[in-house]
Amino acid sequence: MNKISQNLVGYQEAKYNLALHLQKRKKVKEMYRMKGVQMLDKPELVISDIQEPKLKPYQASIYQTMKSELSKKGYSDFRFLGQGVQGLVLLAKDSKTNMRYAIKGVQVRDPQGNLDEDLNNRVKQEVEILKKCRDSPYVVSLIDQFEGQQFSYLVLTECQGTLTQILERNQNKRLNEISAIKYANDIAQGLYYIHSKSCLVNDLKMDNILIDYHGNAVVSDFGLADNLINKSGYAMNQYMGNFLYQAPECFDPADPFIGKVYHDEYQKLGVSVRQQPSNRSEACSLGYLIYTLVQGIDFSLAQNKHKPLKYDGEFQNFVYHKQLKYIIDGLTNFVPKDRMPIKEALIILKGIISFEFQLDEMLIETIDGNIQQFTRSLKNEIEFVKDLSNKFYPIIKNEQTLNQELKEDREKRQYEAKIEELQKTNLQQQQRINEQEKTIKDLLTKLQQYQNQLMNRPQIMTMPTLKMKDKQHVIEIQEKKDELPKEKNQLQIQKISFQQKLIKIL
Repeated sequence: MNKISQNLVGYQEAKYNLALHLQKRKKVKEMYRMKGVQMLDKPELVISDIQEPKLKPYQASIYQTMKSELSKKGYSDFRFLGQGVQGLVLLAKDSKTNMRYAIKGVQVRDPQGNLDEDLNNRVKQEVEILKKCRDSPYVVSLIDQFEGQQFSYLVLTECQGTLTQILERNQNKRLNEISAIKYANDIAQGLYYIHSKSCLVNDLKMDNILIDYHGNAVVSDFGLADNLINKSGYAMNQYMGNFLYQAPECFDPADPFIGKVYHDEYQKLGVSVRQQPSNRSEACSLGYLIYTLVQGIDFSLAQNKHKPLKYDGEFQNFVYHKQLKYIIDGLTNFVPKDRMPIKEALIILKGIISFEFQLDEMLIETIDGNIQQFTRSLKNEIEFVKDLSNKFYPIIKNEQTLNQELKEDREKRQYEAKIEELQKTNLQQQQRINEQEKTIKDLLTKLQQYQNQLMNRPQIMTMPTLKMKDKQHVIEIQEKKDELPKEKNQLQIQKISFQQKLIKIL
């Protein structure tokens, strides 16, 4: 196959996969809606259609510096996404490939070039942990990392928004039952994967749970993440994250308001605990996060973690309230060694998910890297969000127009296939006509030869005295001669019919 043919096949395959992707993602999102899953429901916009928010003066200054540095690396079409503890996050596009990314910039040097060693080391640790924890659909993916003049940059998979944004859309600031179960399952899968790599997020909170373009919850922000020491199972450093979801044993005993209360309670129970974070402490954080999903934010939770959790009447009406209560109470057990492991919570959550959803339909087919290049020839403006390795989620400027274009292309290819089939049939009929004409000609020649032989025989040899074999042969030839024109006429009629069909299609 020559290069032109290969490109044509690749182009057709790209359009087929793009059409399949659009059908699949529509079907999955309709399934979520039918089940009542609360989603972001934000329009999927190409970057040029995204409005810039109004920035504060200090943000605008940092933003301009980052854009200047990133432009030198081949990025363009910037949009401000947000600000974290360590720096800003921008949306940017690689203009060569139309791929778009969320880029986190951390200022590790001042304008004079002086390096902040502590901050730089934290960024290095974040990069190290992100590299270890990549390749899970429930953990944010690090695509690239590089240095600018002032900033260290982390190129990450872009997501649509945060779980907090979904909560804030509801008047009671909580999720319905099926939504809480779906997102709890996603988060638990992400944490379980992170722990399997001997790492901790160390700052699990609602704002750090993103929602990707597939509608899945994704664990993100590893700025405070830590490695687990294999022998002890504890992190090297103290907990530095959000206090609302903090496990009780991780509070500082020197804190007279909360930490001392918890550590006094542990002493009464005769339980020895360590303050460093662990898998068990992060399981506790997960339990409080799930509790917040179904009950709303309760700031008094921070000082009452040694007391049983309270559930309101709305929760009691949940179909799966017993399973959810079992999971939440198990994960948030005050005694660390008695806590439910995340794996056990996952088994229960997956069981509910498999019953409520068709698992084979929950993941949207993405665009493969080897065909992504061919979609540039389509009329619509398409940008790509990189998922896992060599997988892309297309953002389409006008999806309705593209669907129509793909539909017309599909119909055109169907007509072309019919035309090709009719042309092939027509050719076969013409070949049969040619064969029949040759047969008629051959038979006529043979008949003439027999007639000449008869004429050249002596006069005493009349027809009645001919051998039976010769007589029969002459009769057969005559019959074939009489039948062949009829068959030829039939083939000619079929040929004309196929030609008429071909004209109609064209």
